[in-house]
This record gives sequence, C-alpha cells and structure tokens, in this order.
Amino acid sequence: MYVCHRCDTPSCVNPDHFFLGTATDNNADMTQKGRQRGPRGETHHAAKLTAEHVKEIRRDKRLNCEIARGFGVSEATVSLIKNGKTWRHVE
Repeated sequence: MYVCHRCDTPSCVNPDHFFLGTATDNNADMTQKGRQRGPRGETHHAAKLTAEHVKEIRRDKRLNCEIARGFGVSEATVSLIKNGKTWRHVE
C-alpha cells in the first residue's frame, strides 16, 4: 500500500490530506491531476541521442558547433546538455 497525498504540497503534513492506495491508485491520481511526466531521454520518440552520446558530449572539449555537427544536433542542444539543463537524469 502507498500513502497518497490529496493536495500534493510536499511540506503538507495534514493527515486529512492522506489516503491509502495501491501503486495503481497513486498513478491514477497523478494522471488525473496532470502530474505525470512523459518519456525522457532516449525513450522519447524524437530522441536523436542516447545516454552514452550525452556522456560523450559532456566529456568532449571541442567547440559546441563541432560537437553538434558530429552528433547531428543543434549547438543549442549541446549547450543545454553541457550546462546541465537537459538530460539531467544521465550522470
């Protein structure tokens, strides 16, 4: 069983806002409230990179434009990866 939260405020400890449910109940609650996240990283249908590519990009010392050309992505994509704005789930 899960202890689910009605108001979704992380700091809230009001016991009236809690309810017991299964993982399925918790997921349904999340979906109903519009809090689910779509696929990310290489599981996204439009992904051009893999987690290994992202690691390579982060290690690469060349100019972003050169890296971008090599991976077939934009300079902005490379910059976002190197600055930790995207692909944060990849260490």
